[in-house]
Amino acid sequence: MRFARVNDAPADNATWWLPRLLLLSAMLLACTATAQQTAAPAHADGRHASAPASYRVIHLAPGAIAAYPDINTGGQVAFTMVAGERTTAFFYDGATVRNIGSLGGAHVYANDLNDAGQIAGTSLDANGIESAFVWSIAGGMRDIHVQLGGGRSYAQAINNRGVVTGSFNDSARPFRWSRAGGMEDLGVTPGLPEPSSGMLLNENGMIAGRVTLEDRYGDSYTRAFVWTRAGGLVDIDTLGSVESTPVAVGVGGEVAGNRMASADDGGDRPFLWTRATGMVDLGIGRGSTAWVNAMTPGLHIAGAIGYPDGRQRAMSWTPQGGMRELGTLGGRTSVARAVNARGQIVGFAEDNAGAMRAFVWSAGAGMRDLNRLLRRATPGLVLEHALAINDSGAIVASANTGLVLLKPD
Repeated sequence: MRFARVNDAPADNATWWLPRLLLLSAMLLACTATAQQTAAPAHADGRHASAPASYRVIHLAPGAIAAYPDINTGGQVAFTMVAGERTTAFFYDGATVRNIGSLGGAHVYANDLNDAGQIAGTSLDANGIESAFVWSIAGGMRDIHVQLGGGRSYAQAINNRGVVTGSFNDSARPFRWSRAGGMEDLGVTPGLPEPSSGMLLNENGMIAGRVTLEDRYGDSYTRAFVWTRAGGLVDIDTLGSVESTPVAVGVGGEVAGNRMASADDGGDRPFLWTRATGMVDLGIGRGSTAWVNAMTPGLHIAGAIGYPDGRQRAMSWTPQGGMRELGTLGGRTSVARAVNARGQIVGFAEDNAGAMRAFVWSAGAGMRDLNRLLRRATPGLVLEHALAINDSGAIVASANTGLVLLKPD
């Protein structure tokens, strides 16, 4: 499952980990400040299963979450936590939580996980330099040396074939790496010779990323691109947005993401790009802004719609049904964070007391508070935000105790 991440290449290694942590905290908490007095009705949007009757809770780690976790089809989880002045990456193999180690430095980020249990990420080495790595139980942590002679590198995504993408070099250039083929410099996007990074890739090896540009006032903004072996790097913002960023890729080479139409547009707008149609604006429903947080390989999108008065509504979009609001838990706001192939969507919503609660939504059951679906939960446990879900319905969520895994009965 792929969704919006906070794994951007930093400007300098001295402040590498702090902006990422602050950004994640802001993304997790910002939506709680919005308001609505009544809940909107849920709309049938998914195609398959309802939420199960209950979930068993597995406690993964206490403390603060430093990056969005990933869960694969087998229920394994990669995640990153903050402990004092360190950030540490972990792997849950289905029975045990393992510290995956580091390349010698104090900060490690697990940025993506594939179905083979391989993690792609970034670690500081003993010299304090960011280095891309691939980790597995059998092979441990491997510095993939995407740049000869050293230098910074960041691994952002890995597919099930073990292909990795990210960025390298102080000027930031996108790369593709595999064990068989080694490192490939993807070059720069024609007409956009600026710092760039691969962010996502599908099983066929198509890479989506973004170029960071700077205007004459010194402000930075981004443009989305794709790379394929046949076509090279292509700027996909055919709508001429002020800013665009990819969020997820589909099995057929589709790219979903967010764009800002103009400087005074007021917020993001979701898009879907295909080679045949170019970039298509998906609209903003009844709101003033909307954004994508996740998409399945089959093009089921999850995200949110924002309103001028600050309200937010979790939303779903499919090619067949278009954009639909998913309701709330009786409070003022909701945001969809992830979606699986069965049409189940997870995220957070305010309840009627204004408290932040993790939810699961399905076409058959609508939006349900995950706190009401737990079996033999630890007394006092509160699930605040559901962050990831796999196709079997297992959910990773943040709680008042740290990070937990919910396994459906």
